[in-house]
Amino acid sequence: MTRDQLAEQLARLDPGASLNVEESSLAALFGSDRLDDRIVHDIEVFALEHRCSFSMHEHGPHRVIPCFEKDDIF
Repeated sequence: MTRDQLAEQLARLDPGASLNVEESSLAALFGSDRLDDRIVHDIEVFALEHRCSFSMHEHGPHRVIPCFEKDDIF
Protein backbone atom coordinates (compact mmCIF):
# COMPACT_ATOMS: atom_id res chain seq x y z
CA MET A 1 0.00 0.00 0.00
CA THR A 2 1.15 3.56 -0.71
CA ARG A 3 0.22 6.78 1.08
CA ASP A 4 -1.99 7.70 -1.88
CA GLN A 5 -3.83 4.38 -1.58
CA LEU A 6 -4.26 4.91 2.15
CA ALA A 7 -5.57 8.43 1.48
CA GLU A 8 -8.09 6.99 -1.00
CA GLN A 9 -9.26 4.40 1.53
CA LEU A 10 -9.67 7.09 4.19
CA ALA A 11 -11.60 9.31 1.76
CA ARG A 12 -14.06 6.47 1.07
CA LEU A 13 -14.80 5.76 4.73
CA ASP A 14 -18.27 6.61 5.92
CA PRO A 15 -18.52 8.97 8.92
CA GLY A 16 -17.80 7.00 12.10
CA ALA A 17 -16.27 4.06 10.21
CA SER A 18 -12.77 2.83 11.00
CA LEU A 19 -9.83 1.32 9.16
CA ASN A 20 -7.21 -0.83 10.88
CA VAL A 21 -3.72 -0.99 9.39
CA GLU A 22 -0.93 -3.35 10.43
CA GLU A 23 1.68 -1.55 12.52
CA SER A 24 4.64 -2.62 10.36
CA SER A 25 2.89 -1.63 7.13
CA LEU A 26 1.93 1.77 8.50
CA ALA A 27 5.44 2.44 9.81
CA ALA A 28 6.90 1.56 6.39
CA LEU A 29 4.49 4.02 4.69
CA PHE A 30 5.97 6.76 6.83
CA GLY A 31 9.60 5.78 6.31
CA SER A 32 10.31 3.83 9.47
CA ASP A 33 10.53 0.27 10.73
CA ARG A 34 8.46 1.03 13.84
CA LEU A 35 5.94 3.54 15.15
CA ASP A 36 7.90 5.92 17.37
CA ASP A 37 6.58 9.25 18.69
CA ARG A 38 7.77 11.23 15.64
CA ILE A 39 6.15 8.81 13.17
CA VAL A 40 2.91 8.70 15.17
CA HIS A 41 2.80 12.51 15.08
CA ASP A 42 3.23 12.45 11.28
CA ILE A 43 0.45 9.86 11.00
CA GLU A 44 -1.86 11.94 13.22
CA VAL A 45 -1.30 14.96 10.95
CA PHE A 46 -1.96 12.78 7.87
CA ALA A 47 -5.16 11.49 9.47
CA LEU A 48 -6.40 15.01 10.25
CA GLU A 49 -5.73 16.06 6.65
CA HIS A 50 -8.13 13.29 5.63
CA ARG A 51 -10.81 14.16 8.24
CA CYS A 52 -9.90 11.20 10.46
CA SER A 53 -8.53 10.57 13.90
CA PHE A 54 -5.72 8.12 14.59
CA SER A 55 -5.31 5.88 17.62
CA MET A 56 -3.45 2.78 18.72
CA HIS A 57 -5.54 0.01 20.29
CA GLU A 58 -3.73 -2.56 22.43
CA HIS A 59 -4.80 -6.16 21.96
CA GLY A 60 -2.77 -8.21 24.37
CA PRO A 61 0.76 -7.62 25.66
CA HIS A 62 2.50 -7.75 22.27
CA ARG A 63 -0.15 -6.61 19.77
CA VAL A 64 -1.05 -3.04 18.93
CA ILE A 65 -3.49 -2.22 16.16
CA PRO A 66 -3.27 1.23 14.58
CA CYS A 67 -6.71 2.55 13.68
CA PHE A 68 -8.05 5.46 11.64
CA GLU A 69 -11.59 6.62 12.34
CA LYS A 70 -13.52 8.94 10.02
CA ASP A 71 -14.86 12.03 11.75
CA ASP A 72 -18.63 12.14 12.18
CA ILE A 73 -18.87 15.82 11.28
CA PHE A 74 -17.77 17.29 7.95
